[in-house]
Amino acid sequence: MDGRSPERGSSRAPENGAAPQQPRKTRRELRAEREAAERARTGEQPTRPAQPAMPPSGRPGAGRPGAGGSGSWFDQPAGPEGPARPGAAPEQPRPSVGQRIPGPHQQNPAPGRGAQRQAPRPWDDPEPQTARQPEKPERGPLSERFPARPTPFNGVQMRREDLPDRTGNHPIDRTDAPTETGRRPQARENALPRPGSTTSRRDRGARLRPSPDEPLDEHFDEEHDGFEDEFDDQFEEHEEPEPRRPVDPRRHRRIAIGLTGVALLLGLWSATMFVDSASPLLTAPSALAPLVAIFALPVLAIGLSGKHWIPTGIAAVAALLPWAMVAGYASSRDAPAGNLATVRVLTVEGSHGAADANAIADAARDYAADVVVVTGLNTTLAHDLTEAGLDRQAPAQGIVQVGSEGSNGIGIWSRLAVSDLTELEGFSKPAASGVLEAGTARIGLTVAQMPGGVLMPGPDWRADLRRLAEQKVAGAETGSFLVGDLNAAPWQPAFRALEKAGWEDAADVVGKGLRPTWPAWSPLPVTPADHLLVDEGIGVASTATVDISGSPHRALVVALEVPTG
Repeated sequence: MDGRSPERGSSRAPENGAAPQQPRKTRRELRAEREAAERARTGEQPTRPAQPAMPPSGRPGAGRPGAGGSGSWFDQPAGPEGPARPGAAPEQPRPSVGQRIPGPHQQNPAPGRGAQRQAPRPWDDPEPQTARQPEKPERGPLSERFPARPTPFNGVQMRREDLPDRTGNHPIDRTDAPTETGRRPQARENALPRPGSTTSRRDRGARLRPSPDEPLDEHFDEEHDGFEDEFDDQFEEHEEPEPRRPVDPRRHRRIAIGLTGVALLLGLWSATMFVDSASPLLTAPSALAPLVAIFALPVLAIGLSGKHWIPTGIAAVAALLPWAMVAGYASSRDAPAGNLATVRVLTVEGSHGAADANAIADAARDYAADVVVVTGLNTTLAHDLTEAGLDRQAPAQGIVQVGSEGSNGIGIWSRLAVSDLTELEGFSKPAASGVLEAGTARIGLTVAQMPGGVLMPGPDWRADLRRLAEQKVAGAETGSFLVGDLNAAPWQPAFRALEKAGWEDAADVVGKGLRPTWPAWSPLPVTPADHLLVDEGIGVASTATVDISGSPHRALVVALEVPTG
């Protein structure tokens, strides 16, 4: 079998040599036979629908001149006059394209039987006379479908004087005479942007593409390179910027209110620098006043981008105010006159014996310290410092301890002689004073430590600082210096009281910036809690900080310049 229906037959000859079968029937013939059998069974006669005018041959186009038939039986008229195919039923008039042939069930029903609605059968749909082809647009010549745009290089030699001036005037020569290169000029004003036009740079390639109909001469590349820069400048001059999105006024107002609230909080933070109080609510913000600048950066960025000038101004003042208070640390003071001797002082916060004794001894050797002052000392740390070899670097001059546990003591190790070392009275924590002898110079020495911590000082913190500001060392002929853990920052009023009394921070004298010592765990400590203050008789050569393991404060190393005569 070749896959064809046995009813329709096959034109292929059998393989056993038998006579060939009858030619296969078309679908039209099969349908006509079925309809004839159905009419014979029911005795009905179908009504002929209205037919369009057809040529005598029954085929569209057969009556046109020059459309002769093919000579087959299909081209001859059906019926008694013309040839008919053997066994074929009389051919019915052909309906027009799209017209439905009514079946027997849709025509006059038999008498005595009601009209029955049946589902349409496949052979009820007429077969189209010609195959339907998808409609295609008219495809004309390429030049008509894609017309060439007038461009600056479509046979035009542009000159600088041909470009539009700043007023938008176009001095264009529209003559039809050929140029020196043999090309005819065209309308060049369409290729240049007009003021107020909305053309974008995305169609720049189409404007600069030469016409395919124009031949290119040997000077085209040079003209193209020379004109491209001029055309870009002229296009950018007339190009309109993209419109900005409208700002929602309600959203803009909400942002302004929020920024103003944050800026006011930053301003209150900076204002704590002017309130003299021992309350942690005021001492903690004032000790961390430099951080205001970091928190003010987002406010400044959002305020400037959104044009919120009031919160921007408040945040800027709040951020700059703490640094304005320490602007003097950027300028140095002149050294005392006369011959000067250098005395290096190292001060360490022992943290009640938690500091590493070996680290303290190593720092004393590395910096060749002449005087080592340890606050927060206990007996265990004093013993460890002796075993670490601190006595060989600077012999112990005196240890002052108070309290039942002995954890708030002060230790002084010095290579220079210390005389009249006495404990000061009236302080909440141990304090001592004495006279340091450096050659012929007699220098007053005061060691103190304040109660509490940096953020939460004790209740006697302000009173101890006031008493320390009035402290005078008897027998100090050259000058005096004050050293220790003061738990005070230059931004706090209690520390500024020491400066008003005549004391000056060593970092301020050097003029190379602050020397923060707390917290030690931070890569960038914030607060200078440990200080060495001098009076006018002593100069300062340098300052530095050293990390001591186990101590929450960094050690402070100061090189003093002492006049010896």
